[in-house]
Amino acid sequence: MLTLLSFPGDDRHASFSPFCLKAMCLLGMSGQDWEPSFTTDPSKMPYGRLPVLKTAEALIPDSGRIQVWLEGRGAGFDDALSEGEKAHSHALVRMVEEGLRYGLVHDRWVRDECWKVTRDQFFGALPVPLRGTIAGTARKRIRRMLDMQGTGQFSEADRMDRMARDLEAIRETLGNTDYLFGPAPSAADAAVVPVLDMIRTLPCETELRALVRDDERIGAYLDRASATLYPS
Repeated sequence: MLTLLSFPGDDRHASFSPFCLKAMCLLGMSGQDWEPSFTTDPSKMPYGRLPVLKTAEALIPDSGRIQVWLEGRGAGFDDALSEGEKAHSHALVRMVEEGLRYGLVHDRWVRDECWKVTRDQFFGALPVPLRGTIAGTARKRIRRMLDMQGTGQFSEADRMDRMARDLEAIRETLGNTDYLFGPAPSAADAAVVPVLDMIRTLPCETELRALVRDDERIGAYLDRASATLYPS
């Protein structure tokens, strides 16, 4: 039995981390027997991050490496894709994980009205005397990271222009198909759906949330794909 070490979540998202939820989707698609183990302290994990897949032989960190490990054991996430579609899929995943995901992080951690909910979700299990200090320190670190990455320095208008262009690429890729690359889900869906769905369900109203929520094609895709891919 494989064990996925993951951040916890709620009734909608089994983990608040899109990368952890991506790994859960991939494990489900792979047909492997697995179980989650939830923790809020990744400090002793490889890379100091989650998710981490615990196998009989090793700890496999990072959702991308977990995907490669599963593929090495027979998972054919992209078997139905052409070589060109596989290249398109790779670029799309990078766009979402290194673009739209930072929009999600920004709205969760920087916007005060969202932060109040994020703080309680992510740090609510900590003892009260430590909660404020640890949460505040983490928020400052995330703000610095966003500034260094660039998303935190953009104006709202510039940030939304970038995010809208990413969403348009996803919309055009979808076309009239059920999933990004045809009638069945592939690895790209496992990566894209958690990020977009978490944006769509942000705990406060933001321009980014409205962009995703008000797009009928993307909304129908997220409903369909989350029902298929998310762990029960």
